[in-house]
Amino acid sequence: MRAARRLGAVACAAGLSVLPTAAARADDGGAAPAPVEAPAEAPLPTGGEVAPARERPPPASVPVRACSFSAPICVHAPRAVHPAAVLATIADAERALAAYDALRLPRPLSDDGLGGSSDYDLYLEPGAAPPTTFADLAARGEPFDRLSAFSVLAPPTARSGCEAARDVAHAIGDAMALRLDAGVEAGARSMWSSYVASLAAPCSVAELAAIDAWQRAPDRAIAGGSGGRLDGSLLFPMFLDERFGEGAPGAVMASLLAISRQKTAPGSFQWQNEPDVFDALRATRKAQGGTLDALLLDFAVARAFVGSRSDGGHLADVARFGDAGRVRFEWSLPFSTLPRRVAPSAPVEPTGSTYVWIDLAGAPKGASLTFAADWELPAVFSFALVKVDAKGAEVGRSVAVAPHGQTRVERTLVGLDGLAGVVVVGSNGGSMDRGHPYDPDEPVAPHGYLVTVYP
Repeated sequence: MRAARRLGAVACAAGLSVLPTAAARADDGGAAPAPVEAPAEAPLPTGGEVAPARERPPPASVPVRACSFSAPICVHAPRAVHPAAVLATIADAERALAAYDALRLPRPLSDDGLGGSSDYDLYLEPGAAPPTTFADLAARGEPFDRLSAFSVLAPPTARSGCEAARDVAHAIGDAMALRLDAGVEAGARSMWSSYVASLAAPCSVAELAAIDAWQRAPDRAIAGGSGGRLDGSLLFPMFLDERFGEGAPGAVMASLLAISRQKTAPGSFQWQNEPDVFDALRATRKAQGGTLDALLLDFAVARAFVGSRSDGGHLADVARFGDAGRVRFEWSLPFSTLPRRVAPSAPVEPTGSTYVWIDLAGAPKGASLTFAADWELPAVFSFALVKVDAKGAEVGRSVAVAPHGQTRVERTLVGLDGLAGVVVVGSNGGSMDRGHPYDPDEPVAPHGYLVTVYP
C-alpha cells in the first residue's frame, strides 16, 4: 500500500493527461517521472528472473556482421545465411527505428560495445522461432532497472512477406521496453511491443491471426501474452491512447512503463517489479477520480465492438479486422426463451471479460429486462448492460457494480423498444482485498459467475 501511495503522488504530479510528454522525455533520464521506491512492506523481489534465458551468440558462430549507414543497427549472421536476408533485415530495422523516432519513442539502450559497437544487434539464426529479445546481463550502475538487449530471429525468406518486417519491429519494441523498465512483466512487455510493432510495421496477416486468437478467449487476462509473437492484447494500449493520449501513439503505455520502474537489489535472482504497470495505471486513475475496475469494464465494452461488429464509436480503425475481430459471446439468449440462468464455459481470469447477447427480436412493446449476477469470492466483477440498436451501435448502457464485499448485483433495464438486443458485458477486476490488488506477476485462480435474465 505504501508503494501505491508513492505511485499516487507521481500520478498526481504527472497524470495520464501529461504522461505522453513524460514518456517522450524518458530517453536518458531527463525530466521523466522519478522511479518509485520498492515497497517496505514487500522487500522480496516480485518479478521474473534476472538471469537472461541465453547469452549472445559467440562471434565465431555469426562471422558475418553488417551495419546500417543511417541507423544504429547491426545484423549478425552465419555464413550460410544469404546476403540478401541480411540486407533485408537491416532495411526493416531502419524503417522500424525511423517510425519509432517519428513517434518520439525511446530507442533501445546502448550495449556499450557488447556486439562489437554500441549499435543495436540483431542475430539471424536459422530455425529461430519465435523472434525473441533477450536482456544483457550487465551491471550498469543505473538508479533504476534498465538494460540493453539483443534479438535473435530467423532469416527472412522470399515468402516472409510483411511478417519479416513485423518481427524486426516487434524485436526492437521489446528492447525499447527493457530500456524503460528491465523488470517489466512479460505480459505488459508483450502488449507494448505488439502494439508499437503494429504501428511501425503494419502486417494484416499477422494482426488478423493475433486478434482472432485473442478475441476467441476474452476470459483470459489482458496481460497474458509472452514471447516474440504478435499478441491481440495490442488492443489495450490502443484503447489507452484513444482514451487518454495527448501525444504520439504508444506514449501512454511508455509512460506507465517509465513511472513503474524500480531498482532491484544487487545479487537478487528476481526483478523488483512492485509497483508494476497495473499499479501505475491504478494509481493514475485514482488521481483522476476514477478506478481501474471501471476502466477495465470500459475496455471490455469497447472490445465487444471490434471487427465486423464495430460501430465506429469505440475503437478507431478496428473494422478492418472483419469477422476475426468479433469477440466470443458465451451465450445468445432469445427474448422468447427468458427467463434463463447461464454460466460461462470457462472461469474468467483477473482483467478478463465475458459476454452474453440478449436478442430482443419478438419482444413486446414496452418490454423490460431484469438482470442479476452472482459470483465467487474473492473476485470483484463489474457488469454493463449495453443497449444495441438495429445498426449495431451502442445507444446507452447501465453499469452494475456491487458494493465492496458483496457478490451480487441486480438491474432492471427499460426503454428497449426498437433495439436489436442487449450485450451483457462482465469484467473481473481481481481480488476484493484492497491491500493486495491484482498483480500480473502472481498467479490468481480464475472465477466463475451466474447470470439470470428474466422479462
